[in-house]
Formats: sequence, C-alpha cells, structure tokens
Amino acid sequence: MYVPDIDFLTFDDLPDILRINAASSCSWPEEVIRSDLSGDSNSETTYLGAFATTAEAPLLGYAVLGREKRAGLLMALVVDAAYRRRGIGRQLLAAVGDCAVYMRFRRLKLKVRKSNSGAIALYTQMSFSGETVRRGYYSNGEDAIIMSAALPLKLRTRQ
Repeated sequence: MYVPDIDFLTFDDLPDILRINAASSCSWPEEVIRSDLSGDSNSETTYLGAFATTAEAPLLGYAVLGREKRAGLLMALVVDAAYRRRGIGRQLLAAVGDCAVYMRFRRLKLKVRKSNSGAIALYTQMSFSGETVRRGYYSNGEDAIIMSAALPLKLRTRQ
C-alpha cells in the first residue's frame, strides 16, 4: 500500500485535477471544477487530494465532498490510472469520511455506476450498503446504485 499525503485542494491544484479528471470515465466539465475551486459558485464542496511524497506525480487522486440535505455526499473519487490498486482510493474515502464527521454529518451517501464493481467493492469494504437503484441515471442510460454509510466510516474485516 502506498501512503500519500492527504490535504485540501485549492485553485493552484487545478492543472493536476484537470489532468486526472480528463482521463476519468466520468469526467466533470472543467468549468464546474474551476468554479468550485475559485469560490465563484454557491456550491458547498470540499476537494481533498492524495499527494505523492515524491515529485514524480504531485497529485495521485482526489475526492469531492458535498451535501445532500443533512448528509454528506461523495460526489467524486478519482485516482490516476497509474496509481490505482495501491490503497489510495481507500485512504481518500477515509479522509472524506473524517471531513464529513467534522462537518457534523451522520451519514455519507454516494452514487456509483452499476458496472463499477471495483468501486462497489471498495465502498462495501468501507461500510457502505446499497439503498436503491436509480434506473438510467447516467447519460449513457446506465443505472446508478445509491449507497450510504453511517459515520464514522468503518473498515469491514473479512469473515
């Protein structure tokens, strides 16, 4: 497992965020990210980044925490393809959970593509469970699974 430095992202991190976002299968419009980080929008989003401890790739991945009613909402969790399967996503998710607790949320929710078995396994391992399926949620018609977990997040051990 690689242990990155986790920290809040700022507008200065925009080039690295956009680099990782562009390679994602669920990329966000640049204008949304730029607006969130510049403070021009009314969105209540927090961007967290996993940084390399060396200069080779400063940002390895990022997560976006928002709000949905009285719960935290994991809006994005993206790890650079070259650094996947090293525990970075799990560490980012744990940091998002900590932030959500600090913000006094009791639950953390998310939506995940039904076909994204790797992400579903990670979320399940971190105490999330499926609540409902939103049919045709994504632009390509794919279903979304809505999952949630009580906070603080707990790592489920293998039985």
